[in-house]
Amino acid sequence: YDFGKFWSGIRYELEDNQELRMDNDEFTPNTQRFASYEVYSGVGDSTSVYVEVGYRYRENDSLRANTLERVNTSNNYFMRSQLINTKATKLKVFANLRDLKFKEQNRADEQSLNSRVTYSQVLLDRLVNLNTTYETNSGSIAQQEFTYLEVEPGQGQYTWIDYNGNGVQELNEFELAQFQDEGRFVRILLPNQIFVRTNQTRFSQQLTLNFQTWQNQSGWKKLASKFYNQTSLLLDKKLRRDGNSLNLNPFYGSGDDVLGENSTFRNILFFNRSLQKFTTSYNYTRNTAKNLSLLGLQENSNTLHRLKFLHKFQESWLLTFIQDFNSSESSSDQFENRNFELKGFSFNPKLSYLIGDKRFDVFYELAANENQIGNTETLDQQTFGLSFTLNNAQKYSINGELNYIQNKFEGSTFSPVAYQMLEGLLPNDNFTWSLFLQKKITDFLDLNLTYFGRKSENLSAIHTGSVQLRAFF
Repeated sequence: YDFGKFWSGIRYELEDNQELRMDNDEFTPNTQRFASYEVYSGVGDSTSVYVEVGYRYRENDSLRANTLERVNTSNNYFMRSQLINTKATKLKVFANLRDLKFKEQNRADEQSLNSRVTYSQVLLDRLVNLNTTYETNSGSIAQQEFTYLEVEPGQGQYTWIDYNGNGVQELNEFELAQFQDEGRFVRILLPNQIFVRTNQTRFSQQLTLNFQTWQNQSGWKKLASKFYNQTSLLLDKKLRRDGNSLNLNPFYGSGDDVLGENSTFRNILFFNRSLQKFTTSYNYTRNTAKNLSLLGLQENSNTLHRLKFLHKFQESWLLTFIQDFNSSESSSDQFENRNFELKGFSFNPKLSYLIGDKRFDVFYELAANENQIGNTETLDQQTFGLSFTLNNAQKYSINGELNYIQNKFEGSTFSPVAYQMLEGLLPNDNFTWSLFLQKKITDFLDLNLTYFGRKSENLSAIHTGSVQLRAFF
């Protein structure tokens, strides 16, 4: 029913999915049934500013001893709204509170809250742009158990390295493959019945200072117009839930209560953004991740300081300098050999020649990395490289690269930290090369050819190639 700025309605849903086996007249596991009854009412303009509230009652039936039986019912109270909608400000709010009641006598009732708030604000004639998102979820996560299955070379994402030499594939001996030909295993999640109830909060914030809006001003504002700054924060946390308690604070929780966490803070300051004339940027990024499995908690963190400089001169030449200071940590409460704390730096100058759709690069990279714990492995690395890109009016694209990599490594090369530091290569002299061709055969057909090769000292060269024919309908 629609009464101009006021509306209300009733909704009824029923799904009855019954599958029988022909050989024994028993239901299959896909059999289930539910019924939902909903009433709602709202005020406002659904394309502009509005508020809608409602109530939903739901009954769920599932298979028990080859019969459909009532397993639970739920009372749901929800709200949808767009409270502010102007050119400068937007605010949306959604919330759903569910009270779930089980028919089993030994199972307690559950309450959960799922919500989402989005807010955007533009200030000072688009000088300041603010975007905020806040979400809560109540649910559960599995203490996931997994195994690795061997597939055809190049079809997997993991490689197995027998670190202890016993010939047995152990879970702490699988690494993400650095090269396609090493990808011989895929990770398979195993079914289990061990779940942990959680409260999840997710908060993201982005703040942009666009001083380029002052480019037509004079004085200090003219100088400030050359700068652009973007700050972003993401907090995604899953906490162990005790009873029907609800955690609404995204900054709360530590220690054993944290079952999963992903957090990222990033700030990028630009000078002459996108102009390629003394263009400079400073990037600070910090991220952490924590995940739960039956093997325990695995925690990883990375910190990056990056200074990047670009300058184009004489119309066809582009000079690039990248300076990185980075650190990364990995901690596992089950596998000590996977714990490391790396600190390092890299310096990467590159000279590019640009002519039409063609580009030729020559580059060098000096890098160093040191493990602060365990066997304190160290790596001093030098890379000399050439690359090119050729395009022809969307008819074809060719990319190629050749690298000579010299690794001076101290420590055991037969460990997870060494595999990561060396990026799958070996100490001393290494060569890598690649070629990618994309050819447009017709308006509906593309041909892609990929070739990659590498060679390490005292080892034969390894060649990997693939052909892909892609059709568009």
